[in-house]
Formats: sequence, structure tokens, C-alpha cells
Amino acid sequence: MLMPAGIVIGCLFQPLAELLRPALALCVFLMLAVVLSRLEIQQALAHIRKPRVFLISLVWAFIAIPVLFIGFLQIFPQSPGINAVLIIYATSPPNFGGAALAFLMGLDGALTVATIFASTAIHPIITPLFTEIFAHNAIQISGIDLAVRLAGLIGGSSILAWGLRRWLGAERRRAASGIFDGLNVIIMVVFAIALMDGIPARVFAQPSYSFALAVLATALHIGLNAITVAAFWVTGRLRAYTYGYSHSGRNIAVVMSVLGSAAPDDAWLFFAMLQFPIFCLPMLLRPLYLYLLPDRG
Repeated sequence: MLMPAGIVIGCLFQPLAELLRPALALCVFLMLAVVLSRLEIQQALAHIRKPRVFLISLVWAFIAIPVLFIGFLQIFPQSPGINAVLIIYATSPPNFGGAALAFLMGLDGALTVATIFASTAIHPIITPLFTEIFAHNAIQISGIDLAVRLAGLIGGSSILAWGLRRWLGAERRRAASGIFDGLNVIIMVVFAIALMDGIPARVFAQPSYSFALAVLATALHIGLNAITVAAFWVTGRLRAYTYGYSHSGRNIAVVMSVLGSAAPDDAWLFFAMLQFPIFCLPMLLRPLYLYLLPDRG
């Protein structure tokens, strides 16, 4: 509940949001480091060692879905900023908090961990490739520059996470889980406040447009979830629901934080509106998943 509180604080206290805006990239760096330091690698590897369906899911998520997005945008072109952010959305990894929520919702949390781990690793390759080809006119840096920035942020976070894991060891790391959770909450609140810099003025200036972006973000979450479940239904209900949940909520924070002012204003507005389905939909989906998977409740 504190993340929505951060959004409210950021909207109400714009000078504070403006002050914290430069910390966005640092917040993403630290959040990723905390997530990776908590990663149960053996659980992730258990799925990667049986790679056929897992690899197909990655091809679906990061090749097939972006191609679907590109086809849609060719038929129904949007503003350059929205075109760019939709390509970023289609090629970004799942939300970092998805694994913990997957466990709470009765899904396969270990599979979600493996998906986050693999998706984040290929992120610096996939997203710059697609944005360079299909969105380069809207983004003020090249695909190569974006790839270097992403690799630096993700690689640096991975090194920090590895250092924390080595320093703490498995036992102390598990004992300190509450401290890590508290730290992550603080970082997320700072991130939420900083993200709201300039957003209220934009929403008041274009209320209909802002509402339409919030609806679009919600529709993308629900639509991607549904078509992914349908695509993987033959692999079993639990796996299909887990892939649907994992691949529908994409984390564009990493790209947006490294782009900074190079990202169009429309992309930042979409990013802000994206927070509504990120924090509202899990509360609605949990009882549905527990009903559909009663043996996992």
C-alpha cells in the first residue's frame, strides 16, 4: 500500500517530486539489486534445465508479442512517443515484484522467478534492437547507446547483488529478508514520488488523453494475460496462468530510467498511467486464480 501512497505524495508535493526525479535511475538500480540478491537461483535453474517450453515462452514474449504490437501500430499508428513506449513495453521483462505476488496468488512462483531472471538477462539485447528499428525517431539516443546503458544498469545491479549474496551467505540472507523487504519498500516509495514529477499538470491539461492511456495500459495487461494463457493452455493450467501473469505485467522502469530526458513526454505519461494496473490488477486477479486453482490456495 505504500507505493500508491508514494504516488499520492508525489502528486500533492510537486517540488519534492522534482527534487527526487534525478534519483529514478538509482532507485531502479537498487530495486533490481535487492530483487537479484533475494533470487533463489536453484529454483530458477530447475526450470531452465528443462528448457523447451520455457524457451518457447521467451520467444513468445519477446519476439511474437512485439511483432503483434508492431503490426497493430502499422495499422493504427499512434504518436511517436506512444509508438516508442509501446515497443518498449512489449520488449521489457516482467515486473520485479511479480515473483512474490505469484506465490501469494497460488501461481508457480519459481517459474516466475526463472522468467524474470532470463528476461532481465536478454533485456539489453531485445529492447534496443526493436527500438532502433521501429522507434528510433522518437527516442533521442541510438539503440547501441541504449543497449550500453541497460547493460551497465543491469550488470552493475547484478554485481552488487552477487556481492551481497556472498557477504551475507544463504542463512543470513534469509534471516535478513524483512530488512530487504523494508528497504525495497522505501526505495519504491521514493521511486513513486519521483515518477510523479510534472504528471499532475499534464493530467489536468489533457484529462481525456491521460484517462485513455490508463485504459490502454489496463487493457494491455488483461489482453496479454488472456492471449498468453490461451497460447500455453496445452502445457497445463498452472503453467499457462503463470506465464499469462508474468508476461502481461511488463517492467518498463529500467528503460525509462536510463533514457531520462531522451524519452518523449508521452512515454513518461504512459509510464505514470501504467502504475494503475500494476497495483490494482493483482488484487483483482488473486481471488480469480485461487478459484481457478483451488489445489494451490
